[in-house]
Amino acid sequence: MQISYYLKQKIIHQITNVIMILFLIITLFPIVWMAYSSIKENTDILSGKVALSKAENRTKFIQLDGPNIYFCTQDGGVNKFKLKDLSRDGYVSTQTMATNFAVDEKYVWVSSANRGLLKFDKENLKKVKEYKLPFKDIDISKVAGTIILNDGNAFWYSIHYRGFEGIMKFDKQKGTFSEIYELANELSPIQVIRIFKQGEVLWISTNKGLLKFDAKANKVVAATSLASYLPGGAGVLVASSGKVFLGGANGVFVFDIAAGQVVGRYQVEQGILSNQVESLISDGDQLYIGTNVGLSIINTRTNAVKNYGNLFNPVAEDKEVTKGELTAGVVAVMVKQGDKLFVGSTIGRLSEVDLATGKVLQTGVGKEGHWIIAWRNYIDMFKNINFGKYLWNSFFICGVSMFISMILATFAAYAISRFNFPGNKLFSLSILATQMVPGIMFLIPIYIMYIKFTELTGIPMKGTYFGMIFLYSAFFVPFSIWILRGFFAAIPYELEEAARIDGCSPLQVFWYVVLPLAMPGIIATGIYIFLTAWDELMFAWILTSGDTMTIPVGIRLFVGNYQNRFDLMMAAATVATIPVMVLFFMLQKHIVQGLTAGAVKG
Repeated sequence: MQISYYLKQKIIHQITNVIMILFLIITLFPIVWMAYSSIKENTDILSGKVALSKAENRTKFIQLDGPNIYFCTQDGGVNKFKLKDLSRDGYVSTQTMATNFAVDEKYVWVSSANRGLLKFDKENLKKVKEYKLPFKDIDISKVAGTIILNDGNAFWYSIHYRGFEGIMKFDKQKGTFSEIYELANELSPIQVIRIFKQGEVLWISTNKGLLKFDAKANKVVAATSLASYLPGGAGVLVASSGKVFLGGANGVFVFDIAAGQVVGRYQVEQGILSNQVESLISDGDQLYIGTNVGLSIINTRTNAVKNYGNLFNPVAEDKEVTKGELTAGVVAVMVKQGDKLFVGSTIGRLSEVDLATGKVLQTGVGKEGHWIIAWRNYIDMFKNINFGKYLWNSFFICGVSMFISMILATFAAYAISRFNFPGNKLFSLSILATQMVPGIMFLIPIYIMYIKFTELTGIPMKGTYFGMIFLYSAFFVPFSIWILRGFFAAIPYELEEAARIDGCSPLQVFWYVVLPLAMPGIIATGIYIFLTAWDELMFAWILTSGDTMTIPVGIRLFVGNYQNRFDLMMAAATVATIPVMVLFFMLQKHIVQGLTAGAVKG
């Protein structure tokens, strides 16, 4: 089969286009992947997960309200269920972090670290208002939780954050936070985990013990260490009949208010399902203990125990409740109404349990969590390190180094290409020879030279802008001379002779004739120098200080001895790439001209 010439050329053209597109994809893939990784969570990057994660819709809060149930999940989702059949009657996703909830007569309140305090209408779940939290200089990614307790016309409010020891009151009518009431005590430093109110007393669980806070006097009146019982603190607590029940990772402990000490415990040895306690309810003599594997009910008077391990209908892949066998699950939240117990678990499951028979009457499921797009990485990277300072340092050091290098290299390259002076060839070869020695070979000698120079003259070199600019200029001038020498040599000498005949001086010939013709090559060389200096790490890591660090050094700081924040590293690398790309696209015309200069003779 014969193929015509034009068809053959068309096929070759199409194949060439496909190959070029493939090369483009291969070239751009690392940049696209870097930008994509910058909006992922660090745990996903460390685990090698490719797709974005969905926020965990673990049950966080349950509130019975007439014919409705407000079922709220850890990802900030508010599900409104009908009590009669646990069918969903409304839903809103707040996409919040460190989320907690409260429900009053008119509104659903959502507290969070990233969006503050949100108020939603109970009927239609539409947002009414948003209140900013009165905290400054707090890294929200490190807030472990927000604590909100409904108290009539006000909320008691705090955050679980290292370095914060306080509690506030939020006035619902005025929409304002009170001053911060300090919780500093003999157990300090502490972190607030949970709050429970009994009369005029607030019981505050911390990571080190239990605080008794006088709500009228707004001060801590007693502090009890529980480190030997609950080393991580009590995640849940409830007060009843002169006692406070505290649950955590080591079981349930009974704290006698009058005696001010622990007087009892409920652990696996006493018959409960697990020592990992997730939720507690006290109802007279009955103590309901939600664990990571089911529900235990203890009669605190007789110590009789009933265990229920399977409380939830499975959830199919389509997130619909199946009618198969009941399964075990984490009893994260519980609410009791008469002889019915509503329990919430992971995967947003809600079950209604008949306490008389121990049977699960029905199970509902909340909506899946939202896709997590971690835009906050771009904010957190500035909070974790002084990235803005490093960005400025890179612009200043690289820009000045490029400017100095191009001035010196332009004059030197023109002189080498145009004037035949003694040692011209030797000088050119010497310039080329300097590029044959690996840069790391100069590291120790330069470091010693900087230290000795400072000792002899008193002029600081290491850790200064001048020291880095001097170093980069010294390194880039030889290479720039060698590149520009070719550009100047490609400019016809006859143009210069014509300018001299017209009366131009040698300087005018250089300025008005040679320099404009060589400008594309000068710009291309300058951009190359800028990009090389922008990405240089070895010398910057050794010879800069905290005030002069450049972007490569700053990015390196996201990898530490105790934490590797690859998410912030990818965000920082993406930000560092943007100026370079903008510079390239702005000057691409000159770059192309510089690369093709001299390609055609005559």
